[in-house]
Amino acid sequence: MGNRLVFVILPFLSSAPLIAGAAQLEAVVDEVVRQHMVEKRIPGISVAIVQGGAVVFSKGYGKASLEFDVPASPSTVYPISSVSKVLAGLLAVRMVEAGKLDLDASVTEFFDEVPADKELVTVRHLLRHTHGLDDFYRSEDYPLESGKSVDDSTAIELVRWSLTRPARFSPGTAWEYSLAGYVMLAQIFEYAGGMPYEELLERYVFEPIGMVGTFGGSELVVANRNPVLYALVDDKLSGHIVDFPKSTYAAGGFNVSVEELSKLFIALSDDDFIDSESKLALWSNPILENGSPANYGLGWFSYTTSKGRWVVGHEGGGASWVIYYPDLDLAVIALSNMSGARTDSLPYEIARGALAGGLLRSD
Repeated sequence: MGNRLVFVILPFLSSAPLIAGAAQLEAVVDEVVRQHMVEKRIPGISVAIVQGGAVVFSKGYGKASLEFDVPASPSTVYPISSVSKVLAGLLAVRMVEAGKLDLDASVTEFFDEVPADKELVTVRHLLRHTHGLDDFYRSEDYPLESGKSVDDSTAIELVRWSLTRPARFSPGTAWEYSLAGYVMLAQIFEYAGGMPYEELLERYVFEPIGMVGTFGGSELVVANRNPVLYALVDDKLSGHIVDFPKSTYAAGGFNVSVEELSKLFIALSDDDFIDSESKLALWSNPILENGSPANYGLGWFSYTTSKGRWVVGHEGGGASWVIYYPDLDLAVIALSNMSGARTDSLPYEIARGALAGGLLRSD
């Protein structure tokens, strides 16, 4: 059988929530998570709910590692893939507040020999995926003439390729999800801040809120993290290696637990960490030149649900989800170890169930 693993239904592990109505809230979350784990055959999930500057629920379900029979818990560390983009957005606004970065600066301020049709691309366009640059991760025309793959290329080689390719659209006129812009952003942050991307995040984001996490793929030994995710291959559970080269750290590659990620939303509960003006910049949903909304702020999706509630957040690798309702100061964090599970409704179902049952503040 090689490294393939047979899926079994796993026991659910308890860690009591900390509010009145704890048993009812736990029952709601348990039911939602149980359904998704069984349907998608997910080995392990950790969930946290934060509201009003406090963790009101935190629990692990199933197994963080099937090989070593390690239970999932709130302290289990997961690779969160594209959820990492919310950190790039937070860093951007923190650097703006510190006078280190101008969101409307052209990429010409950071890169040499920018073609004329790219001169209007700004830092803000890169953060919002409205820049129009060709994405080397999605293009069939990569690799370089040298035969290098994306993973073998340096960050500056990747950026140069995107800058010299024909633009897909004029900046600000359309929205297209792209990793290329975030590879550029990491270099811009480093140029403007004078230190490596990880150190900038430590100074401007992690240290002020006391949050701990690390960047890197499966090659890196990370405490409380299984070195592999899982995936279904030929309808069987198999190990799935996660690979995040340093050039992609602004786009993905962060490893963190729901316990640590909760600290971010505790910090966002007031204006001490990020002021209200910066939050508005972070989460504003821009209108494109064709009149349609982009539904994406600065590293955060931003939209109104069918129930009329404003929600921001991100998904990563089909395995991790973070949603936040600014008007309710309510966050749901759900991190799993099943790559491509695509159970994207999970955090919303948790929030809807808890709000409908009067278990969380709804106004």
